[in-house]
Amino acid sequence: MKKDLTFILLLLLISFPAVRALLLPGGFTSHDLTHHVVRQISMHKLLSEGQFPPRWSGELNNGYGYPVFLFNYPLPAMIGEVFHKLGLGFVDSVKAVLFTSMIASVLGMYLFLQSLFKDKMAAFLGAIFYLYAPIRFLNVYVSAAVGSALGLAIVPFVFWSLVEINKGKKWAVWAGSLSLAALTAAHNVTALIFGPLLLAFSVAGSGRRNLAIMFLLGLGLSAWFWLPATFDAQYTRFDQIYAGFYKDQFVTLWQLIHSPWGYGLSHPERPELGDMSYQLGLIHILVVGVYSIWYIVYGRKSKDKILGIFVLTAFFLSVFLMLKISLPVWEYLPFLNLIQFPLRFQAISIFSASIAAALLVKYLPFKKILFVSLLMLVLYANRNHWNINEKFDPGENYYLDLKTTSTTYGEHLPKWGRAMDKLPVSKLEFIEGKGNIKVIEDKSNKILASVQVLASSKLRLNQFYFPGWDILVDNKKTSFSYLTDGQNYGLPVFEIEAGSHKILAEFKNTSLRNFADLISIITFITVIMVILNQCKLLIRR
Repeated sequence: MKKDLTFILLLLLISFPAVRALLLPGGFTSHDLTHHVVRQISMHKLLSEGQFPPRWSGELNNGYGYPVFLFNYPLPAMIGEVFHKLGLGFVDSVKAVLFTSMIASVLGMYLFLQSLFKDKMAAFLGAIFYLYAPIRFLNVYVSAAVGSALGLAIVPFVFWSLVEINKGKKWAVWAGSLSLAALTAAHNVTALIFGPLLLAFSVAGSGRRNLAIMFLLGLGLSAWFWLPATFDAQYTRFDQIYAGFYKDQFVTLWQLIHSPWGYGLSHPERPELGDMSYQLGLIHILVVGVYSIWYIVYGRKSKDKILGIFVLTAFFLSVFLMLKISLPVWEYLPFLNLIQFPLRFQAISIFSASIAAALLVKYLPFKKILFVSLLMLVLYANRNHWNINEKFDPGENYYLDLKTTSTTYGEHLPKWGRAMDKLPVSKLEFIEGKGNIKVIEDKSNKILASVQVLASSKLRLNQFYFPGWDILVDNKKTSFSYLTDGQNYGLPVFEIEAGSHKILAEFKNTSLRNFADLISIITFITVIMVILNQCKLLIRR
């Protein structure tokens, strides 16, 4: 126990340079930090209003509404809300999630590899390799991709659970299901990328009944997010924007080996000065190369020969999928379109390279010398990557005043909607006739108002229609049109007669969302009941 604690403390100590820049006050220039701060503010508002699960923001898109957490992974902002409740500002809450993701990833990888190999030194090195990799620093300091960073922190915990399940540990089924659900809600793209890898790793083990239970429970727990995100996507502009986006994002083999570190955007086919780097990491490539040679000569006779096949196949397949020669595969498998950037497969490259580093320390001679050498090399190779580019600290009010869609292209706007550049006069507005509108309640998913008109009039709800919106006039559901021409396009328009009326507009769950929520609730209750029952059995023993 003392030895484990010593290794964990050393891990935290060596991990500090990787996260030190996140402790600096204020924000920093990046691809997505502003987006995530806006989402963090939105999460705080929606939860404060009692909207759970949080899905629709009435403030974003300049007050015309956006289904922000119906499609954008909600877990990072939920964790960020915990930090905000503890007293951190919105910017620092997002940075705290990034900080946590980096530390959690190294601890999770250590637990996974230690459980897999029963070799603390090998597990230690593999965990450091998983943290000190260019893609990890690109996610945090270049892109500020909070979802991707958190997803890569959770992945090792899912694999750790799989190893423990194969050892017959019943608690690992519940730990694995919770980890898998967290991965899906943290970054659905990372879950999609690692899904086949998790299944392949599971097939090699035993206890397949428990593994099946783990996957089913994990999917059930996260159904409230992934089911609506999958089937409601048909109403958005996502396919119009990202249908062939990946075609310009393939990297070359040389770019994976060497490309300058930069903080710009991604233009691999037509590089621009200051672009982000696509390098995989020379030391990670070296480790896989050495392990490949060792495996061909000796590894096929070792007890980890199946794991070796898994590691090498995962690494070289992930590299293949980042190169343009894999274009036919991307075109044949339509779900790859959701990944958008082929470079995201580098997460698998780094994961498998980290296991390879651990395997080298486990099997090669001069273990301690090799351990120290590889440790120093991986730290030295990444010495220029763990810094921000420039400080950007305009203050919290700057972010509070932003009402964007919180995505680069507004890809989750409904097909009939558009990005708006100014705030509406009110959530309800006359487009024909005159009268008085008094808003009684104004929430993201509920607008209640009293309206007085002298003659028949037309009102417009200044929220882009999305399945789930209902409008009631004097407690009676009224019909409305949103597919009209001109300035009202996409915004619900309805008629009212002369007199005084109470108008209620609500964003409710559709049948699909209710079904998804029900699956998650039933699964959650089942998991809790089984865990409590197992705790009682342990106490009786």
